[in-house]
Amino acid sequence: MKLELILVIGILFITGSQAQESERWIGDKEYAEKQLELALKVDYDRTKMNFKLISKEENAIKYAELILFEKYGKEQIEFEKPYQVYLINDYWIIFGTLPKNYRGGVFELVFDSWNGKIMRLSHGK
Repeated sequence: MKLELILVIGILFITGSQAQESERWIGDKEYAEKQLELALKVDYDRTKMNFKLISKEENAIKYAELILFEKYGKEQIEFEKPYQVYLINDYWIIFGTLPKNYRGGVFELVFDSWNGKIMRLSHGK
């Protein structure tokens, strides 16, 4: 009887201390792998989402800069401001500019406004 009581108290103590450590559900790598597997199985129509993920120009620029700064460096990309930004057929087309008579290339980025999928990313020389 005493052993059972000690076991119950021990289990309650361990469970209680774990709950205090984290009051949130935390998925592990196995859960993440299952989610990826499910996502890759689904063949979906991107336009059947309830909303466009990136519908505003300012958000398209922020999204582009996250990618471009990582790939080409913040200093280089900011040198190519102001950006040319167009939304054509639900795709954002964004590219840099250079001062007149400046030799070199600019970034070019095309991505889907519905889901953010990058369709094209390059930088001229």
